[in-house]
Amino acid sequence: MTYSKFIKTIKFIFVGISIVMLVLIVINNRQNQVKIPKNKFNSYQRFDSSVSQVLVEPVFVGLNRKEKPFKVSATKATRYKESSDTFYLENPVGEISFGKDKYFLSGKDGIYEKDIQKLKINGDVKFKNQNDMSFSTTEVFFDFKDQILFGDKTVHGIKNNSTITSQGIKVYNKENKIIFTGKTKLLLANEK
Repeated sequence: MTYSKFIKTIKFIFVGISIVMLVLIVINNRQNQVKIPKNKFNSYQRFDSSVSQVLVEPVFVGLNRKEKPFKVSATKATRYKESSDTFYLENPVGEISFGKDKYFLSGKDGIYEKDIQKLKINGDVKFKNQNDMSFSTTEVFFDFKDQILFGDKTVHGIKNNSTITSQGIKVYNKENKIIFTGKTKLLLANEK
């Protein structure tokens, strides 16, 4: 056996060992993960052995940069060992004051990042104020510190019988602005 044949053989052996190791890593990771039911965020969560805390009807309260209070509540919150400041929420509700109005954000599932004060809500998301304005979409994010609500999924809004449909939304509390992104259709009702 010549030197070059020996080197080629060793090279193929190392490539084969590398492929086998990658396959074993993928198989091992799949055994430890399970898909979340009802398509929650299209991500994976660990089995119950990694759950560090389950809270029933939790309420998280804090202050944003303008020192206005906000509140996040849910029917159930689960915290996993890998992410101590992340809570996976069932039926979350967020509440914050924008100027003189209070706004409410609700949905079927959510993730609340306690340390950075950000909330992601999925599934039948409703965003409304105390009066007559309401929006619905499938996914939205809310940054409590910067007071920005945003999403890039289709949004339907209603106020005083007028409707708007858009591909996305951004709500800036600092400037009291609502910006609709992408293609937008607005129907104004003639109020009498």
